[in-house]
Amino acid sequence: MKKVTILLLMLSMAFMANAQQDLPKFPQVTVEDLIKKVYPKDSSAEAYIMTNYGNGWVYQNSEGGYEIAYQHFIRIKILKKSAFERATKALYLYIDSNQQDIELAEEVKGRTYNFNKDVIEIDELEAKDIFKTKYSKSFDKVSFTLPKVKEGSIIEYSYVIRSPFPFKPKDWDFQTDIPCERSEYTFGSPTNFAYRMLMQYCEGKLSEEKCNTSDNFRSCRWLMVDIPAMKQEKYVANLDDFTRKLHFELAEYIVRGMDTAKKLSMDWPDFDKQLLMDDDFGGRIGKISAFDAVAQSLKSQKTDTLELAKEVYKYVQSNFTWDGNKRLFTQSSLKEVFNRKTGSSSELNLLLISLLRQVGIAAKPVVISTRDHGRIWKDYPMISRFNYTLAQVNINGQNVLLDVTDKNLQWGLLPEYCMVGEGRLLIYNKSQWIPIQTSEKSGTKINMEFTFSPNEPELESQISYTGVGYQAIDYRSQYNTLGKEKFIEKLRNGFSSIDKPKIELEGFINADAGSQPVIMITGKNTEGYNKVNGKIYLKTIPYEGTTEHPFPNADRSFPVDFTYPTEEVITCKYIIPEGYSIAELPKGIRAALPQDGGRFYFSVTQDPAGKEINVTSQILLKKSIYSADEYQAIRSLYDHIVAKHNQMIVLQKK
Repeated sequence: MKKVTILLLMLSMAFMANAQQDLPKFPQVTVEDLIKKVYPKDSSAEAYIMTNYGNGWVYQNSEGGYEIAYQHFIRIKILKKSAFERATKALYLYIDSNQQDIELAEEVKGRTYNFNKDVIEIDELEAKDIFKTKYSKSFDKVSFTLPKVKEGSIIEYSYVIRSPFPFKPKDWDFQTDIPCERSEYTFGSPTNFAYRMLMQYCEGKLSEEKCNTSDNFRSCRWLMVDIPAMKQEKYVANLDDFTRKLHFELAEYIVRGMDTAKKLSMDWPDFDKQLLMDDDFGGRIGKISAFDAVAQSLKSQKTDTLELAKEVYKYVQSNFTWDGNKRLFTQSSLKEVFNRKTGSSSELNLLLISLLRQVGIAAKPVVISTRDHGRIWKDYPMISRFNYTLAQVNINGQNVLLDVTDKNLQWGLLPEYCMVGEGRLLIYNKSQWIPIQTSEKSGTKINMEFTFSPNEPELESQISYTGVGYQAIDYRSQYNTLGKEKFIEKLRNGFSSIDKPKIELEGFINADAGSQPVIMITGKNTEGYNKVNGKIYLKTIPYEGTTEHPFPNADRSFPVDFTYPTEEVITCKYIIPEGYSIAELPKGIRAALPQDGGRFYFSVTQDPAGKEINVTSQILLKKSIYSADEYQAIRSLYDHIVAKHNQMIVLQKK
């Protein structure tokens, strides 16, 4: 499980710190290093980091202000061609909105080592090969590519970034997507700046951690060795949540002209109060005269509280458009949002809360961090860890979470990126953590029917997909985003084994009618089965079966996140051709997760007349998230699923 530890630097007045620091001396590259062809601790690695060194320090500039510098040195052993792209590096330098506070890159250096004819050759990065370009309004880009990289090369580069933003130091990642032999980071600041430093890790531990204070300057050093690669795995919301890393937050500071220290750290009651009173968040919620006519009209239509709430939700969802921005704070007043009919996620959902309150329904904000933004650290309140707002109502004793950004959603359903486990319900003096969950599942029903002749290896295929719950929403979202023609073309490309598939759609237009979207595909599969020594081999599930194990690793230190409870039901019917009978049928199976967490049912049967074979597969996962402790049970369930979906039905001549 993820662990977080904390260290708070001591607070007192300080003098100017050294604005220039030299890199430490690193071991020389040896012939033994260069001739190495594999990383012994991970033979699959395309490259590995020999040394990763970082140093961040806060210092006072010549004008009396404070800045921060980041020094980085990295040395990488290249083992395979697929790692050549690691010789190209891009630095993104932030530019504040005033276009005056900018980050700068200095002292960019690099070299490539190769072993050639018993000689170590060194090629330096030249200044002409370092390029600075405008990346966007908010970022400059400095990029370079190290020369003469080949299999066996060792590359290294270093640079310094100077930043006028000492209040939000950059994270340090001990772990990356390739193994690392040694990762070291130091961080220092004058003692009038107190930083909170959070260590996040799933496995392993620090080899060294020490801090000291000298001449009103506080410095800390962390060392981690033999760090495995953080490899992308299926069913994880955000891999960065489980990477070994250091995170920095400024807790308090005092500078010349201040009588007392400015405290930035807070507890959860402080957090709740600050958001509820903020002019760009809770301060936006209130009676808005522009809503009066709409509120009166909606109230006149419905007297039942639940029906009225649904009508308000439908009104906002139908008449306002999300601009695609996920933000915690608003940038416009709700009156402006109401008039222009578009806004960010928080602007639209706070508008929904205001309108619900204006018709007499108690609605409250819930703040979350979306799946792509990363997990909340509940032990340490940080507004920066949140980036999204939902609305909550309690009607007839039932808590309902609402979001109006997606026009395909129905009452009480949330977008995929909002399914994050927990959120903070904001109520004056009564805020609390609440589960972000739904009773709705994501379900797919797949029906297949195949007929064929033993003389031609073609399966006449009739396949239908029916979306249920969140899968229905996903189908309709793709349809609405792409349009009918492009959506059908995407489906057609997914069935490359079917020659000129005919595709028909039902139930995609009117979601309110309760209809389920259905995709129907017909055509000939020209590689439908194998025929060996007069026997015909048919795959139990030729399409959509789970043929590759989603959990190949023996262990996993973080949860399995399916987003929603899920159910997949596949039925497959084969019509046996004349002159053939069944030689072998796979056996059925029933497997279940502990504590009724899910199940897998699989059966293969023939009809009494011996003319049909019917395959049924049902996978039911009742939870959206399974803990790391449940990983082995999930993995074992999928052992059965993969085995059965890969088995063959065998037919023989009578």
